Amino acid sequence: MEQKVTKVRKSNRKETTKINSPKEKAELDKIIKQLQWYKSLFENASDAVFIVQPETWIVLEANDYAAQLLQTDRKQIIGQPIPQFRRIFKLLKKSNSPIVLSELSLETSSGQLMLEVSAKFIKFGEEEIIYAIARDVGEQHALTDKLVQADKLVLLGQITAGVTHEIRNPLAAVNLNLQIIKRNLGEESPLHRYVETALQGVDRISRIIEVTLNFSRQSMPDVKPTNINLIIPQSLELVSSVLKRNEIKVELKLNDKLPDILVDQKQIQQVFINLITNAADAIKINGKISIQTYIEQAEHRKDSNYVVISISDNGEGIPPDDLPKIFNPFFTRKPEGTGLGLPITQRIVYQHQGIIDVESKLGKGTTFYVKLPIPIS
Repeated sequence: MEQKVTKVRKSNRKETTKINSPKEKAELDKIIKQLQWYKSLFENASDAVFIVQPETWIVLEANDYAAQLLQTDRKQIIGQPIPQFRRIFKLLKKSNSPIVLSELSLETSSGQLMLEVSAKFIKFGEEEIIYAIARDVGEQHALTDKLVQADKLVLLGQITAGVTHEIRNPLAAVNLNLQIIKRNLGEESPLHRYVETALQGVDRISRIIEVTLNFSRQSMPDVKPTNINLIIPQSLELVSSVLKRNEIKVELKLNDKLPDILVDQKQIQQVFINLITNAADAIKINGKISIQTYIEQAEHRKDSNYVVISISDNGEGIPPDDLPKIFNPFFTRKPEGTGLGLPITQRIVYQHQGIIDVESKLGKGTTFYVKLPIPIS
């Protein structure tokens, strides 16, 4: 028995010697290098790569960029299920094409992530697994939405310009005849208050027409180097009566190291007036509006930094259902509002190649962020 064991061990030693022969070792080194090469390509791919097991949706493998997109560690992804791949699996099963293109929405620590996913089945031994390449299309969607909104505003401007011009002439006739009736009736007439109410309605329509025409006029900004901090106090002076009437305090935190940026002073002043007025309207009484300026660094070196102006109030806030609609023309919850203040504000910011963001909590208040690019020197 002892001899037999020895022979087996000798046989094993001979096999080991055979594997480690120069020729076999060279082949093994070649295979190892190829594996390292393919692993490097996988790990350093410019898109996120996921290998997912059907039915369980467990990630069998993912590259570094996938972990970066999901804002987590690669070790945290592998072995964890991503149920959203169920839809990709169903598409692959239904499709006659070997590859499907779809979108997935995944939750990350900083919010929702929108991915465009190209996926196919691959064979691994006897098992069929999902091979998916994904890329972030969130910014692309935001840009598309921005362009669509801009096109809608241009089209609306063209339509409203024609309509409002047609309304003006008959409205002037209505106003003139109501004035004549008012004078002939006299204040003692019981019909006087009805005519007065009608005239107030005509006046309101006239103001809406004027705002709409201003909205429809397409004028490019007359930009000059300007320090934003100088425009804010001027804007506050123009709305001081509204602020005093509602007993609203204004807190300013202006960064005194802001660089000059290229803006049309009158248009940007209109932006500030609109936002401050909206903030004042959202406050019942004894509220506070905070205005800050600061610099926001670009995420990518090739992009511009921004001068940011934040305007916050502690008012009623915007209902979550209304928040996506606030930049839609003529959308308003104010009894006397036209629904054009924020669309005009958005258009001016866009014309300055800027960004406008908003966050709001019902019952707590609202903050608008106007971000204007700093010229790249």
